[in-house]
Amino acid sequence: MKWLGGKEVRPEDFTGESLCEALALELFEHPVQDWLCSEEFIQNAAFLIAFDTELAMEGIFCFLENSYGQYAASVIQAFQAIGDFQDAGILTEICHLAPPAYMRTQFLHSVQQEYEILNHADTLPASVAEQIELLENQLYLNTDSDIWPRLYAYLDENLKKQG
Repeated sequence: MKWLGGKEVRPEDFTGESLCEALALELFEHPVQDWLCSEEFIQNAAFLIAFDTELAMEGIFCFLENSYGQYAASVIQAFQAIGDFQDAGILTEICHLAPPAYMRTQFLHSVQQEYEILNHADTLPASVAEQIELLENQLYLNTDSDIWPRLYAYLDENLKKQG
């Protein structure tokens, strides 16, 4: 099966969980274009791992403003692929309130220095920023929901199809 960058790997060498672990170790060594050379189910896992990393480290606003935000539709599709329609719906609503392309453009236009800290109120009305924060608090990372068993099961199923 096709791995990151199109490299061939053997599906029988992985479980869903071990595939996630391998992806997490290699993912950020590759540009997103390399992810797109892999099997669709690996792409879905890659986008969920990247989203999880962004959300855990920086929060939803940074995801919307940085280069990964442009792949929000792929993250939403990945949530749907694993059967997590709640998080897919929440992220869809967030992107409707603050489209990543708009947020990225506003962020880039407002940065005066490379590492300047911005207040999101500068680019969004306070009421919209508050709505987004409320929605962010409903995402899996901030609730008792756990996407990982769903993702592992989805990957296990797809690995069996490959083998």
